[in-house]
Amino acid sequence: MLTSVNFDEELVGRLRQGDSAAFVDIYEKYWYKVFLSAYRRVGDKEVARELTQNLFLKIWDRRLKMQIDKLENYLMISIKNAVIGYIENQLASNRYLKYYQSFISLQNLSTENTVSFNDLSEAIERGLIELPEKSRTVFKLHKLDHWSVEKVAHHLQLSEKTVGYHLTKSLKFMRIFLKEFTLSVFLLLSGF
Repeated sequence: MLTSVNFDEELVGRLRQGDSAAFVDIYEKYWYKVFLSAYRRVGDKEVARELTQNLFLKIWDRRLKMQIDKLENYLMISIKNAVIGYIENQLASNRYLKYYQSFISLQNLSTENTVSFNDLSEAIERGLIELPEKSRTVFKLHKLDHWSVEKVAHHLQLSEKTVGYHLTKSLKFMRIFLKEFTLSVFLLLSGF
């Protein structure tokens, strides 16, 4: 009388010889058990079914090279390794997806910042046109070109006090002029 272990050894021996009926017997005997093992680990029937099918396909493809002592143990360890490989691939894919999403977010943010900067630059230019010529020149040299008050005064042949007056006047005007713009930029960037 053949025991289950002896029967499995016989099936493996026949499988190595290319006996497709032995493969069908192994498949029918263990497919559901292997599937359940995979399903318990991944929690997804389709994934468990695919992993199980792939395992049996590999067994058939590698039948000549396989060294199997105990068929059931071999199948359970193989499906466990397949599940681990699947989970590792999912984790790697998720890491890539998160990286990609953060990259896209940064790129979108960069685009929004570029647009906002361009809009601000245009608003500043529109505001500067409204300023008297001397105040506009002082503002541009000090705030946009980053010149010191002393350098602006020397360049325009004005006193530092006069440069300070034009700066105060132009800054007050620009704050009021850009108030509406800064509020809309703030609302845009804060997601309102």
